[in-house]
Amino acid sequence: MPDDRAPRREGKNTVKRSRAQSAAVLALFLAANGCTALREIPRSDFDQKPERHGVRVETRDGLVYDFDYASFTSDSLTGYRSRSENEGAVDQMATFRLALDDVEHLTTRKVDWFRSGLVGGTVLAGVLVAGLNGGSKPAEPSPTSGGGGGGKIN
Repeated sequence: MPDDRAPRREGKNTVKRSRAQSAAVLALFLAANGCTALREIPRSDFDQKPERHGVRVETRDGLVYDFDYASFTSDSLTGYRSRSENEGAVDQMATFRLALDDVEHLTTRKVDWFRSGLVGGTVLAGVLVAGLNGGSKPAEPSPTSGGGGGGKIN
């Protein structure tokens, strides 16, 4: 009668499978995060969208503000930033209003799909190569091989 408490051994494929799963999880993580880039918004386009996410504002005084999102009117912007360091049931939101005349540079964080595709494609190619190489066995020396070395030369 087999012992149900004895550990089961599934062989070498278990290690290969767990490596492949780890690589797949890593690839999914990288693809989900993607590569982002800051894109400068021209002054003429400030109020074209009523709201923008991932906003960084640099003022004429040299101050820099990072906002989760900002809403725009014809003459001002209002930036919103979540204050998650406070524990509690209600999220606190800090707001800050700036006149558009005081803004020197306005940038937004956007996903750069080209870079994300390059990273994802590289990871996918690496996983495929590792999978193809993992299935092949290393070459064994042939029994007729002399093993090199030969005889002495006088």
